[in-house]
Amino acid sequence: MVTIICASCAESPFGIQADGMFKCIGCGELLAVSDIDLDGTDVWAVGADGTLGYVSDPAAALTDLMEAVEDFLSSDQCPNAEYARIVSQISATEALGRYIDARRAGIAAPRLGYTEDQIHTAVNEGADMVIEALNLGGGETDAINLAANGALFCLANPGSSFAEMVEENYGETVEEIRSWWGWN
Repeated sequence: MVTIICASCAESPFGIQADGMFKCIGCGELLAVSDIDLDGTDVWAVGADGTLGYVSDPAAALTDLMEAVEDFLSSDQCPNAEYARIVSQISATEALGRYIDARRAGIAAPRLGYTEDQIHTAVNEGADMVIEALNLGGGETDAINLAANGALFCLANPGSSFAEMVEENYGETVEEIRSWWGWN
């Protein structure tokens, strides 16, 4: 973590106060969280000693790490493959170090992929979009909703059966669902 130095006195760091403000330990200048202005991909953090500082955003560090790995994997295509491998290894090491620093400073790990809520929303919006765009009737609408619910059920319960999904989501048997529209 890089310590943030007070701009007023240009020599002392800020310490966290009980009210959530930061106070320069040298001149007493106060700094609100809303006034912390960092450039690029840095995020602010508070060290174990209560000092304000900044670290790389862990999401940016992971992106840099993935790019370094890709550079390493494609280094044989470069005119100087050995040099490209060395540079990519250095980049990967630096990115990993920035990620570790951010996590040690208490910055949360980024979420990779989509949340379950985001997936539920997308599947249901997609089903609604198709139903509305095609002006589908009852049987087709029910079939699309069954497929949407089946996909979401499989997300939470991989390898589950249609019967398990129907029981959980509808409280009915497969035979009852098939009877809705004469599906056999």
